[in-house]
Amino acid sequence: MSVYVAQRSEEGPAAMAVALAPSQSGRRQRRAGGWLQMGALKERQQIGGLVRLAAVAAVGCSVVLPLLELARIVAGWTPSPGRATLVLVATACYLPLYVQHVWYAARGSRPAGAGWTLLAMAVVILGALPIIGTSWLISLHSLAVSVLIIVAPPWSLLAAAGLVAATAPLAVAFGHPQWAAFYIVSVIWRGAAVFVLVWLVGAARRLEHARLLLAEQALARERLRIDRELRRTLGAALEAIAARGRRASALTAGDAAALEDELCALVEGSRRALAQARQMIRGYQRLSLRAELDAAAALLTAAGISTRLELPRGDLPETVDAAPRAALRTAVARLLRDDAARRCSIVVTRQGARVRLELRAGGTGPGTTQVVAWTP
Repeated sequence: MSVYVAQRSEEGPAAMAVALAPSQSGRRQRRAGGWLQMGALKERQQIGGLVRLAAVAAVGCSVVLPLLELARIVAGWTPSPGRATLVLVATACYLPLYVQHVWYAARGSRPAGAGWTLLAMAVVILGALPIIGTSWLISLHSLAVSVLIIVAPPWSLLAAAGLVAATAPLAVAFGHPQWAAFYIVSVIWRGAAVFVLVWLVGAARRLEHARLLLAEQALARERLRIDRELRRTLGAALEAIAARGRRASALTAGDAAALEDELCALVEGSRRALAQARQMIRGYQRLSLRAELDAAAALLTAAGISTRLELPRGDLPETVDAAPRAALRTAVARLLRDDAARRCSIVVTRQGARVRLELRAGGTGPGTTQVVAWTP
């Protein structure tokens, strides 16, 4: 028997919510109802909002951190005070380029002329370093982040590591060895604060793109499967009906008995095709047993109930009749009204040719709720 802890599903809870009757229950029912009303689209919107917030935070850090260092240098809280005007000019020259790199990276794109803007930024920061001195070392974090964004690995990693490693020797060369450790740590954490946010935003966007691509591929495969099934069944039936119609048309001026037989066969074939079409539509509208179980587990998990789904070995029935489906949904609705329930198990067992479904609830509710047993 296989066991897994239920996770939130995108489609299952919504399908289950349609079947559950309205209830005037307590906190958990209201919480589950709120979850269902938001649905998968709302959840994706929230994730997209978090991604946008992280992108804004990355851009904000890329602006705020250099400005704070500029204020610190202007205030004289540095090992080598003075040269505030040069620091202001150098910051004004490289900061727009740095922010542009971070902004485009957060959006998942590459700015035009990225290599040239990175070169200009390196010329400004490294060129001002011998003049300003130790106080300017912290600006190396901006250059390291831009290198990681623009240059492809592994060269970007080597260049960023070189910038960090050069901080301590430069501090010693400028006559402030006691500040070497401070500037190494500052360059590392400031660069990481920006680049980690940019990397997370990029990873989230890539995952979303992959999810959409997989969804499109799954939709295309399902459409092709339905198309093949329709051609194999209804397509053949309609072609037979059309052929009989042509033969009946040819017999209109001939034998009346043959025409009657052909028309009767035509009507019978049309009825069979209609019945087959209705059967196929019912099959498309009917959820599989596994889909019903996943929907129930996802709904209970969304309501704050730790849910385990225990399945037997082998395949489960592809479809579920209306009565077992209603019984399962009624049991889930009853459990949602129990505010003391904290955990439950949905257990599926085989008894010969029949499949038995149980919902075992923890908390103050019934220890075991038998839902239904049916023959697949």
